[in-house]
Amino acid sequence: MTNVIKEFLEADERKVEELIAEYPVSIPTAEAAKFLGINNASMRAVIDSGSLGLSWRKEGALNKGFFIPTASFIRWYLRYGDQG
Repeated sequence: MTNVIKEFLEADERKVEELIAEYPVSIPTAEAAKFLGINNASMRAVIDSGSLGLSWRKEGALNKGFFIPTASFIRWYLRYGDQG
């Protein structure tokens, strides 16, 4: 493995550690989007697709609530448990 790859992976691990330290229970949608380098609408679409987190609409409300559990996000991001 080259030094460039090692440095990239180490920097990525530090970013993940910082995210966990800052948001140990749940990650705000905007912060998850920033971490992934996407916009908030795209992050909400990922959540709505059922790939990550929870979304809900309260009765009578026009907007949705979004919740991203930190543990689920980190496992998803790191592909923890993937067999392939």
